[in-house]
Amino acid sequence: MGGRGASSSGTAWLPPDVLEALPYNVTSFDDELGGAAFPFLEQTKRAWRILTYSAGSRQARPVDEKADPYPAHTFGLDSPTLRWVNGSQVSDLYVDGMTTERFLEETGLKLDLHKGGFVLSKRISRIMRPHFVSGFFDPDNVRVAYMEQSPEEAKVWDGAGLISRKMLRKMMLSDDLPSAKRDRLERELRHAKRVEFTVMTTKGQDKGHAMVADNLRDENGRPVDFLLPQDTKREVRLDNGRTFVGLSFVHGHNDMRLDIQSLINLHPFFQEEQLLDWLRDEGNLFAQSVENGTVSEAMARIDKHTTLEDVQSWPLREYLASGGQPMWFRSHVKGLMNQHLKRLNHATLEKMRLPIPGGRHYVMPEAVGKRAGRTGLHVPRGHIQIDPQSGTAWVNDEDWLALPDSPKGEGIAGILGGADHDDALWLHPFTDYDGEKKVLAWRSPNQAGEYVVLKPTAVSHDLLWSMADGEAVSYPQADSRQLPPRVDFTETAYLGLVDPDSAGSLGAGEAYSVAVMETAVEQAVANQGALGMYCNSLMLNKALYGRLPDNPPAPLEDIIDSAVKTGADLSQVVSRNYANSREILERGAPIPAILHKRLSLDWSDKENRPPLPRASGLFGSETHWLGRLEAGVKAHIEAMQTKRDELAAQARPPQEVLDAALADPEAVRLGAGLNKAYTAALRMGKGQHTSVLERAKAAAEDYLAHFPPERRGAILLGALGSVYGKEKTGADTAVWLSTSKENADQSHLGMGHSSIAHETIEALRGIGVLDDIIVTEEGLVMYPAMLDVED
Repeated sequence: MGGRGASSSGTAWLPPDVLEALPYNVTSFDDELGGAAFPFLEQTKRAWRILTYSAGSRQARPVDEKADPYPAHTFGLDSPTLRWVNGSQVSDLYVDGMTTERFLEETGLKLDLHKGGFVLSKRISRIMRPHFVSGFFDPDNVRVAYMEQSPEEAKVWDGAGLISRKMLRKMMLSDDLPSAKRDRLERELRHAKRVEFTVMTTKGQDKGHAMVADNLRDENGRPVDFLLPQDTKREVRLDNGRTFVGLSFVHGHNDMRLDIQSLINLHPFFQEEQLLDWLRDEGNLFAQSVENGTVSEAMARIDKHTTLEDVQSWPLREYLASGGQPMWFRSHVKGLMNQHLKRLNHATLEKMRLPIPGGRHYVMPEAVGKRAGRTGLHVPRGHIQIDPQSGTAWVNDEDWLALPDSPKGEGIAGILGGADHDDALWLHPFTDYDGEKKVLAWRSPNQAGEYVVLKPTAVSHDLLWSMADGEAVSYPQADSRQLPPRVDFTETAYLGLVDPDSAGSLGAGEAYSVAVMETAVEQAVANQGALGMYCNSLMLNKALYGRLPDNPPAPLEDIIDSAVKTGADLSQVVSRNYANSREILERGAPIPAILHKRLSLDWSDKENRPPLPRASGLFGSETHWLGRLEAGVKAHIEAMQTKRDELAAQARPPQEVLDAALADPEAVRLGAGLNKAYTAALRMGKGQHTSVLERAKAAAEDYLAHFPPERRGAILLGALGSVYGKEKTGADTAVWLSTSKENADQSHLGMGHSSIAHETIEALRGIGVLDDIIVTEEGLVMYPAMLDVED
């Protein structure tokens, strides 16, 4: 939705250069949302736009003259209809012709600032987002019951609830949904076991994760649609005689990538050589899938909702869906391998996100599952049950509140930094030094020591790790004694630099208005960057010294809450982060290059600048383990580049392609000319084109456009023959070009809208190498072209 300067058509149209320079993103009533809707905005039956700013930009502050957005985006309104803050983002809603008062009156929303602008903003942002599944109901049609609970039971159910299957069946889907999306959502409504929910009533807002119950009844045995703890948020209420229900479907993942923060905080549990072995496993498995063709299975899949336009929009997909194999042509081998290398360079090397055995599932105490009627659910103390069907990691109720071995009586929730039931756990299964199967669980973000080690139940799902040789490993060897001390076994002298009372003045007790929300905006500006700086500080100290910084400003949980929930003043945290980075630099310890950008440095004071960071591994200093890991990742990337080139050199089309090409020597000569025209253009610079590649595409299109359409197929086959019909390795790139972006919206010298790649595919169909894809009443089907050939 939207994007930097994204805008709808019509009155909001702006030139591309103006759009690019806008200081805000735009989400508009006429954006293509794939069938999703903003329910409360749709109720107004008016045009609307949401302008989202970074809180730290001057333009985010409407008191500044530069903050004025383009009138085309505001329908001529002098002030936003609604304003809210979400972390470091400020959103201004403009509804055509509507003041704040009129909008609230027509939607029935009642806003209460008794907890300040930050907390209210969280409630607003919950309902001012797109929903695929939502509805407004007569209150009698949505029966919400609340449980009478002890304080301990309320903690177990914090953020959790139950929803009836019947309620899911009541949900209506938008008529604008694409058929494929509709089918998927209808399946979810029939079979979902866990959902994220938002309920709005006259009492307020209930939200969280709910387990789905087939026969849900309250404590008196009456059928209900929701069974919830008594934790209704009063900051926003719905008073229009309706009840709103919005749902999202929750899924876990049976794979995971270790982020750099968790990597550092759990070190030395994950050893660098083991991490590199897993990275090589992933790379070998991918290269093998390219070689044997299995990599193409997902891209080649066609279902009843797939349109011909969908297939033809990406030449590689059309090729694979037509029965083509990756190893037939060098361009396809390189294209697939380069996608993998792109992820290695961006996610793995730059961000140090490494693949490891494990998964990510949402936590929930077993009491909630049992109340939902789940059978076979029994989680003894110290255990965990991974349940991919519901995307859930079930834990013991008592463990959630207090683990037996905790010297401070802390439970899973407290040890994991105040977790609740809409939090995902990262789960790594391993076989410990004592031979027992265990699961390491943590949240992200985290600080050192925020983890728990639990045993899997007998029926817990195994999170398998696949090897290139076909072997699957579920519990690799590890040693829990290599984990840092768990947080409840440590004593940390925090400075207490976050004052919860500093959030109390952010509009608390006043009537809602856009102007009142400016206090929350100002605090968001003041707090911007504090959370990221603190996380970086924690990583630096753990990586360099193996511990938290001396006298850290506050627990990470407090700083997260201040940044995204309460708006408490974090200025002292920011100052302490700057001071900590200076202390690290003045100590002179070598710092791994990958961590240099995580230092908090203020270069504005020219007279008092800190020393520059020293890289590890230089001038005789020992290479830091992160440096060794980074070097290993770079070596793996080089190995994958070599593997890419080896596979590309092995690529060869079916003999039928070469036979067809060599049967027409003139076409081979002309096809070689196409290859030369493309290659020559690559050496000429971009000229008046947007890039060198676009110039080369245009040159290839221009070359082919000089020949009649009925001759082009033979020339493209000839181009392939000129490349693969000789021993010397050549490039087949020219025949697999997609349409030039510069010419996508116009015919180009007789080429029309068809890409060169599509014409190559048609030529291969013509000689029976690729299958036809034809449109039927039941959808697209592959039709083997050779069936048309007479015996």
